[in-house]
Amino acid sequence: MCKIGDIIGVKKYVGQDGKEIGFHYFIVVSDEGGKICGFNFSIVGTVMSSFKNEEQKRKKSKLKANIPIEETEFNLGTNKKKSGFIKADQLFYFDKSKTSYFVVGQVDGDVLLSLLERIGMLDESGKLTININNLIQS
Repeated sequence: MCKIGDIIGVKKYVGQDGKEIGFHYFIVVSDEGGKICGFNFSIVGTVMSSFKNEEQKRKKSKLKANIPIEETEFNLGTNKKKSGFIKADQLFYFDKSKTSYFVVGQVDGDVLLSLLERIGMLDESGKLTININNLIQS
């Protein structure tokens, strides 16, 4: 089971372009089930990525849709961790029963609050992307 603020590792998922992508970390922003476009869901998450280099860090940190995150702001247990960013403008909907995932850690409460506020702001400005591909293709 997972809860809001958990970092989950999803073994494979479908991106916005419909292509399958391998393992990635997501931050759970909702663990309440529901329906969207007629499909059942039970997890909503945002992608968490690490910075590849300083140039990418500068570029990604400038975008309003991204929230930079430092190593001290999340816990991955014994897993390696490094600074990165959360893509707050992309919400991914998953069905727990059809998704291969596991909980690997949690984000700091302040980071979670900032993320939820940013998602609200992006939603109000019409800049939030909803991805239900993982419900359709599961």
